Amino acid sequence: MTTMCTSLSFSALDGSKFLARTMDFAFELHGAPTFLPEEYQWTSSFDEEVYSTKYAIMGTGAKFGKNYMIADGFNEYGLSAAELYFANAAEYDQEPTDGAVNVVAEEFLLWALGNNKSIEDLNNNLKDVRIIESAKGVMGVNQPLHFIFSDATGATYVLEPQGNGLVLQEDKVGVMTNTPDYNWHKTNLANYLGAQPTNFAGKTFGEEEVIPLGQNGTFRLPGGYTAVDRFVRTAFIRESVEKPETAQQAVNMILHVLDSVTIPRGVNIKDNGESSYTQYQTVLDLTNKAMYFVPYGNRTIYSVAMTDDLIKNQSEPKQFPVAADQQFANLNDK
Repeated sequence: MTTMCTSLSFSALDGSKFLARTMDFAFELHGAPTFLPEEYQWTSSFDEEVYSTKYAIMGTGAKFGKNYMIADGFNEYGLSAAELYFANAAEYDQEPTDGAVNVVAEEFLLWALGNNKSIEDLNNNLKDVRIIESAKGVMGVNQPLHFIFSDATGATYVLEPQGNGLVLQEDKVGVMTNTPDYNWHKTNLANYLGAQPTNFAGKTFGEEEVIPLGQNGTFRLPGGYTAVDRFVRTAFIRESVEKPETAQQAVNMILHVLDSVTIPRGVNIKDNGESSYTQYQTVLDLTNKAMYFVPYGNRTIYSVAMTDDLIKNQSEPKQFPVAADQQFANLNDK
């Protein structure tokens, strides 16, 4: 079951920090903005051990089995994360470790966001957790995943389980997609140094002067939906766009960046005939503790903030409903 997701970190000129992603998947996740309170108890699918989060989490979630699962989100201290598919590359521990938190891959973010305030915390505490290769996951198979993290400082790291334990690596590009691994994608950017937002000048061939017929600086950019194409395109656009002044402007700009890699239903068909498409876009404001959510069928931007009242008084998981069908602003009523 393949998926094609794109994630990026971003900053506004006012200092606001963001992590955003597209969720591209064929299996219908039915994800919605979800709040998980402090001390939320969840059960490891691997060994039925019950764990409890220290910190509240806001993210895109759905209930599978006993747990609300989070595919992306942030906690009350601004640590954020997104899980993305890492097909044919993820390598997990074959056996559990006594005394460690042993989980299947799709439960890792419950531990990571529920127990760490920052990238520094996460790096120090990774020794306490193991992702186990197991068929006990909620989909009957352990999902091959890698993870991108960003915290309130804007520090961005990736974690790619490749048989050498759980190790953080700084993501200086600020982008992650899917297989191949981050280092491959980073090296591949050298092939696109000729892409630029400004036009190339005309040139003379023999005695013939050839002038540009239109905007030509981006002709080198790949246009497909492969992980390689999306990484290059997102890295270029992220670097080139006008830098927004405010957090509100940044949300708008980030969604425009995500639109460049958003996959309409029917464009990418799997071997079994299912369509893998962008089920939603999410923008996480780590500074102002707000989540922005755009479902596939409705381009309305939904927002929900992790308020002090929510943290203090909401003791049970809470999902925030969004309309599945497109909403319109009727100008005749103005």
